[in-house]
Amino acid sequence: MNSEFVGILKRANNINRWGLMSQFKVEVLSAHIYETTIISHVLGVIAKEKFGEDISPDKVASMAAFHEASESYCGDIPSTAKYKNPRIAQAMKVMEREFEESLLQTLPPEFQELYRPYIAQDKSDPHALLAKAADVIAAKCQFELSKGNDEFSSASEEIAEQLSNYQTRLPAVEYFCEHFLEGMFKTVDEQAKSQWVSVANDFNIRKASV
Repeated sequence: MNSEFVGILKRANNINRWGLMSQFKVEVLSAHIYETTIISHVLGVIAKEKFGEDISPDKVASMAAFHEASESYCGDIPSTAKYKNPRIAQAMKVMEREFEESLLQTLPPEFQELYRPYIAQDKSDPHALLAKAADVIAAKCQFELSKGNDEFSSASEEIAEQLSNYQTRLPAVEYFCEHFLEGMFKTVDEQAKSQWVSVANDFNIRKASV
């Protein structure tokens, strides 16, 4: 059997998110997945080490890595369309499940059940729930607003409302927002916390005088 599983998922690099929005910087799905996976692992570590929860950080990260698997078939569908009304939302969920099952069928039979929990995720699984919270945290509304793009002002309010819900339900999310969220949006110099200019000048002046 020659599996298309990896090839299909690699198409996340071709899929643009926020398709109906004017963007300062176009975000591709693979970049969003990468950021969500990192945040997920941190949330898993917080849940396990800080709050003593029965959580595997690696499993949370794996959930995040596959959380948009169906979009490798259908692309990014705006939430305003997906959740326009309950009937459309239900139809979209059915479609996503069909695509997830199609993806699983591309795997050799002996691997399909191993990957099923990651592709067709059970949202009641605490690992999947943390991954979904990370998905919300990784939304790039704040970045676009920082660039003066008011197109994301309403979306930012909606994301904040979703995040507030996760903060109430999940202690790890509340902890992340208190200790990590601000640092996500600092400049590179602020994040580095280093007097690199002075070091560079001292190094170059010393080198020039030798």
